[in-house]
Amino acid sequence: MAARRVIRTFGWIQNPGKFENLKRTVQVFDKNANVYKEVKDIKIPNLVKNKEVLHTLSSAMNRSELKYSYKELVGTGTSVRANAPCDAIIQAAIQDQGNKKGYIDNWSSDGFVRWAHALGFLEYDSASDSFTLTDIGLEYSQSEDDSETEKRILVDALSSYPPAIRILTLLENGEHLTKFDLGKQLGFSGESGFTSLPQNLFLDALANAPSSPPSAKNSIRADWEGSADKYARMIAGWLAKMGLVSQARKSFDVSTVGGSARKEHISHAFKITKEGLDVLRRAKGKSKHVRVPKRVHWEMLATNINDRVYVRTRRAYTLSLLMKSSSAITAAQMQSKLKELGFEELEETIENDVKGFINSGIFISLTKKGFQLQDTIHPFEIPEFGVTERLVKGEMEKKKAELRHKLKHVPHEYIELIEIAQDSKQNRLLEFKVVEFFKEVYGYHGKHLGGSRKPDGALYTKGLGADHGIILDTKAYKDGYSLPISQADEMQRYVDENNKRDAIINPNEWWKVYPSSISDFKFLFVSGYFKGDTKKQLTRVSNLTKRKGAVLSVEQLLLGGEKIKDGSITLEDVAAKFNNDEIVF
Repeated sequence: MAARRVIRTFGWIQNPGKFENLKRTVQVFDKNANVYKEVKDIKIPNLVKNKEVLHTLSSAMNRSELKYSYKELVGTGTSVRANAPCDAIIQAAIQDQGNKKGYIDNWSSDGFVRWAHALGFLEYDSASDSFTLTDIGLEYSQSEDDSETEKRILVDALSSYPPAIRILTLLENGEHLTKFDLGKQLGFSGESGFTSLPQNLFLDALANAPSSPPSAKNSIRADWEGSADKYARMIAGWLAKMGLVSQARKSFDVSTVGGSARKEHISHAFKITKEGLDVLRRAKGKSKHVRVPKRVHWEMLATNINDRVYVRTRRAYTLSLLMKSSSAITAAQMQSKLKELGFEELEETIENDVKGFINSGIFISLTKKGFQLQDTIHPFEIPEFGVTERLVKGEMEKKKAELRHKLKHVPHEYIELIEIAQDSKQNRLLEFKVVEFFKEVYGYHGKHLGGSRKPDGALYTKGLGADHGIILDTKAYKDGYSLPISQADEMQRYVDENNKRDAIINPNEWWKVYPSSISDFKFLFVSGYFKGDTKKQLTRVSNLTKRKGAVLSVEQLLLGGEKIKDGSITLEDVAAKFNNDEIVF
């Protein structure tokens, strides 16, 4: 029986930023490098305590041809990362911050291996789950530190890394953009692996956070970001170190709940430099320059989604069709060719994939004649199971495809809510995105609240004549949300607090978000989908508070937004659907 293929994700990096550690990662593959000798003769013997692991790693570094497995490079870890023993080559090669242990953990090691692979210094063999040094990797290893040669190699490597070119392209017109500005236009938006926090709600949270202690604001600045925002921050940081972009904080005028104006800032904000523009021109093949070929891997075509093998393979064949076509090809033509390969897809899904290629840094022209690849892309491997095992599309991918077809007016980036709402680790992001959706698509006013003794959001209408407010609670839950009595009781407290508006009961007075003119209030739970007797809990809260409530799945949230946008319903119609039951549009 054939060994099960290991499925890894490459091409998208969130953690490592020090080029000196990137070089140490590459140099463990070069027997002539001092780092190789140091790791083999000193670091591993001193840091690796398990004799069996020590023997394995020493044997790996003494091979005539240096080809390391992923496990030999990255190792394993424990649930408490700080306590994990050293058991891999890259762990030993790189010193931890503060030199507390003398080595890094497996998660950090994975980041450096991914980084070296993304820049073309390492080649990955999926059959053996192992890495070897490339010719350009050897050249980088042998370059003198801080030399012009080293910088040239790194700039050339970044030029062939599509996401780096995407960041430069977004900055091309000279704008000063934050990580959120960049993140929302990076990668395959509409799926949970490429999420971006709404910048305006982030700034609102900063404005309303207490100034003392400063840790409250610092925590928001350090921790509140989506996965695409992290990618953007990291890639732009590399470009800044190469002098291709400059980093400077960007200030914003914000207002607190009380209305007093002040400034807040986002530190991770970037502008392109003249050198960055020159690199971008070369990447585009402008003037006398030959277009820089790009490196793309099957493993970078989807990250954190349930059907990543299926989606990666579909996207890989779509890109392969573009690479083979000498002229423009339409979505319908692609649909037909993909069907021959076993992929039954709607045109909207193909169009969404092409948009994702563009947002990942691949130059594709969009004309009336169809899509045409403008880049030269190095050949890449598409794993055979994409054809031989006849990949089956999962239920979530089917649902997302249906929504792409139905949503003609709602931006498709919001389809990511389908996945986010079933991932409890992304609860905060769900709060942000749902509030943003109600404001940007439905046309509600209001704020994201969250935090201790506050609902997740406060929404209201303005200028309808019969305006209403909504007290919002969101829940990211994997297997359907049953609305337990504890959460219903919490909502009851929020509704009661808003009814009474007594600062003694709740000093934070979150209800001040609502205009004093509004007297009609409703309560709402939003989650992926609901199960159990939610109507019973809604009715109980309604009877106790004299307000009507509802539950709303994210699918119906999206479909309702579409009806608002196409004009088939109004916000008055939405208000009428609050009847202590599930809202269906």
